[in-house]
Amino acid sequence: MVKIDTRTVRTRTVRLPYGEGHISVKVPERYLKSVVEPRKMPPIPDPILEMDQALAMPMNSPSLKEMAERGRSPCILVSDSTRPTPSGFIASQALGVLKEAGVEEDEVKIVVATGLHRPCTEGELVERIGKDIMSRTRVLSHDAYDSSNLVYAGSTSRNTPVWLNRDVAESDLVIADGYIEPHFFAGYTGGGKSILPGVSGFETIKVNHGAAMIDHPRSRVGVLDGNPIYEDIVEGARLGKLDFSINVTLDSEKRITGVFAGDFEEAHRAGASFLGSHVRVKTQEADIAITTNGGYPLDRDLYQAVKGMTVAEEVVRDGGVIIIASECRDGVGHPDFMELVERSKTPDEILEIIRSPGFFQVDQWEAHVLARVLTRFHVICVTSGVEHNTVEKMHMVPAKTVEDAIDITRGIVARDPEIIVVPGGPSTIPFVRNSI
Repeated sequence: MVKIDTRTVRTRTVRLPYGEGHISVKVPERYLKSVVEPRKMPPIPDPILEMDQALAMPMNSPSLKEMAERGRSPCILVSDSTRPTPSGFIASQALGVLKEAGVEEDEVKIVVATGLHRPCTEGELVERIGKDIMSRTRVLSHDAYDSSNLVYAGSTSRNTPVWLNRDVAESDLVIADGYIEPHFFAGYTGGGKSILPGVSGFETIKVNHGAAMIDHPRSRVGVLDGNPIYEDIVEGARLGKLDFSINVTLDSEKRITGVFAGDFEEAHRAGASFLGSHVRVKTQEADIAITTNGGYPLDRDLYQAVKGMTVAEEVVRDGGVIIIASECRDGVGHPDFMELVERSKTPDEILEIIRSPGFFQVDQWEAHVLARVLTRFHVICVTSGVEHNTVEKMHMVPAKTVEDAIDITRGIVARDPEIIVVPGGPSTIPFVRNSI
């Protein structure tokens, strides 16, 4: 293996988000094809004014105040700790409108839409929505496994049984926040995902995230039309009576760049279209992609980092290398995901197990997508939060630094490699050709 000495080779320094900060990486200029970044989305000058206007004049919906005047048991769904959604700000604005409509704060429930993620800690809840709101309202975390607190709402056209959080089902006005970003199999986050998987039961999520759904060729990032997972989510959210959504887009500094409120499907599609016009970036094919999971909070564990790995699927040549820099302060994060990946001798075996008739294991969808990536590419993981031997057991190559990872690629890519860098990770959709 020929080592690349970045002290003598001319390099370009690229900043990558990592945890709550950044790391600076030196990439040899002779190999660097491009740094792929979304088009700039200017932050909104006055987010409060923009939010007020969006709630008063929403898309395909009466105003939030009009809706609140018709009922007295509203529920606000907020994102969990893996999302940078400004939930405290959104909930505060929504509570202000509810108060104007005559709804008392002790009548409002706030439910954290955890899906199958672990419950938020008290510290995470304070970070997410603030002590003030927590002191004035009931704050609950959804538990997808608690059958005593689930209500059957019907089935979708794909026979997904929709079991819904009882506190949500018993509310006469369901409001949801959301952060719209590219999603590796649902197209984009936000919208109906607050209901499915957000406050749905285990059996619901099991079907929606099943192997056949993940295997579908249109279950991909940036794809809504014809995406069975997205279309199932929309149906599930209708059955779950999601009345009003308040979604935002954010820039790399987590500043609000757009507010999309109203009917959850129409508002979400408008937000996804706006975001897509900025984050879909055409680039060149490469041998190596250096990317991230977008920094904290999305890069808090290796489970979430799979999303960053999929960024390279459309632009790296088969047999090429993905270098992912992700802090993973919570380690792997999901023991079932880790167990499924580690017990398989090869990525192909992971897929064989998951596709076996009758098989199901929690978090198999993340293992499914990771295996899909690993059957085509080598993955080098740069992380300070996961032991190197654990990374190796999960069929990836560990490295201390991105520069070390670039050196390792010299033993994988036979020729002088072509490298692209995607600093924003899952917040960017790089593509070579419009294949989907």
